Amino acid sequence: MKILARILIITLVYGFINISLSGDVLKELQKLEEKKFQLANQSIGMFYDRIYEMSISYGEQYLKIADKDDEHYQKVIDILYLSYYYLEKTEKLFNLIKNDLIKDKDLVLKGLVLLSKKGKEKEVRYLIKKYKLKDAKNKKYKKLKGFELGKNIFKIDSTNVFGKNEIYICEKNQTLLEIAKKTDMGFFELYLANDILNPFDIKKGQVIILPRRRIIPKFYFEFGIIYINLQEKRLYYPLIIKKKQYVITFPVGVGTDNIHDPIGEFEITQKRKNPIWYPTKRLREENPSLPKAVAPGKNNPLGTRAMRLGETAYLIHGTNKPYGIGMKVSHGCIRMYNKDVEKLFNIVEEGTIVKIFKKSIKVGKKDGKDFLEIDTDERIDLQSIKKEIQKYSFKEYSDFYLRVKSSIRGTAVPLEE
Repeated sequence: MKILARILIITLVYGFINISLSGDVLKELQKLEEKKFQLANQSIGMFYDRIYEMSISYGEQYLKIADKDDEHYQKVIDILYLSYYYLEKTEKLFNLIKNDLIKDKDLVLKGLVLLSKKGKEKEVRYLIKKYKLKDAKNKKYKKLKGFELGKNIFKIDSTNVFGKNEIYICEKNQTLLEIAKKTDMGFFELYLANDILNPFDIKKGQVIILPRRRIIPKFYFEFGIIYINLQEKRLYYPLIIKKKQYVITFPVGVGTDNIHDPIGEFEITQKRKNPIWYPTKRLREENPSLPKAVAPGKNNPLGTRAMRLGETAYLIHGTNKPYGIGMKVSHGCIRMYNKDVEKLFNIVEEGTIVKIFKKSIKVGKKDGKDFLEIDTDERIDLQSIKKEIQKYSFKEYSDFYLRVKSSIRGTAVPLEE
């Protein structure tokens, strides 16, 4: 558009000697605009179909003839960035960041994970310095009633969005299971946020995103109620401490695909320290070698604490298998790391309400901005995202914009189209 404006000014000034030329110039400019429009839309179309190579081809052709103020410019930049990411074209991806063409910090973090995976140490150091990122394992979290502020308890301001994403740099070869346990995260949320990595082969020096910016899964939540979202495998407990508002949050393990987790509203009706485990009749039928009871101790599947949900057999409890946290591994109960369930046990009273549901799409608001969080690795229908947003916002977002934003999974993403 800048080119067109300049030509029009020249044509007007020198029109008395340049009338015949201006018609040819405008015709060529019209062809150029049509070509840009065609290339941009071809790039967008290929991106929708996940044909990233073709999307890159059309997008790069478009950038050669487009201006930064063109209506499609930022769209094509985002398309190229994500296409470079999924095809692991590190040099081209890094150049977009270095030239300040990527406006979304969450996209930058995804790029940081890729660059680290490919051993681009110089580029990784540049980004860590540029965005003032700190390794979470070197961070000292302020203690609050036994919890760690910014890690498993967060300040909130009556809105349901909280926290900040962090990075973790591996000191040795690890798996996401090991990193999850060390950082008080769940496997599934780390897997979503770091989708380009092999979760069982994380190399020394690899940068991992810790998705600590999240959305309480109830838009109009209440303090003093525990919310558990089975889809994201995480528990939330908003509460007031000394007249200040906080939310406690922990990763959990949930039931396997062929087990029905409890969904609905329950009360905590019983609390037990160092519980005895009594295998159910069904479990003993499946595995006759199970004893009638397992005493407290390191081999007890209930871990160190248990809280009963209503009059059911379902419990919120610890575990002797910590690597199952953030996964579908239980027989319907809600599993937690022992250190986490002990903290929760100490502050939760019998009679506390627990609401359990399953949501893949969450919407939040903070500081006048809409936020979106997608907690599934499956493809999401854009209309479903729009429908959820429209429940709580008057703003409308284009399909393309939501397509880009929904590529960032497992963390709350600001919407600012």
